[in-house]
Amino acid sequence: MAADDADYAVDGDEAMMHSSVEDGFAIGFGCSTRATSEDILDLIREVVERVPSGAILATLDRRACIGGLVAEKLGLRLQVFPAAELARIKAVTTQSSRALATTRTANVAEAAALASLGPEAQLVMPKTKGRLCTCAVAVMCAGVLA
Repeated sequence: MAADDADYAVDGDEAMMHSSVEDGFAIGFGCSTRATSEDILDLIREVVERVPSGAILATLDRRACIGGLVAEKLGLRLQVFPAAELARIKAVTTQSSRALATTRTANVAEAAALASLGPEAQLVMPKTKGRLCTCAVAVMCAGVLA
């Protein structure tokens, strides 16, 4: 999809793209060890209307293998982060004691999306739950419509 002149917005639970690709677009995900790449793909396809070219898929470093499968199927770049780095991300909107106990960070999806774009990134879709996985969307843009 050409993404040269659009802005990012959220319509209900769907993240939609409407701004320029240089603004950045990242999908973060977290998942159980029992999740499959299809579980993650299904959730992303359910909540993200269109994934712009140049988008990033981001997750916990322990999920690099499954992340690689998902990134390949979506044609995205994969970025992975250690739990300690994700735990330092302050702009997350939800905290999970279960995630904290199993991964040492209280939010993987939102933190990964934000971390992949840097400190100026903003969430346009907070953590959304799917079957054995979660995802969130962040953008790098001054005029996020929400």
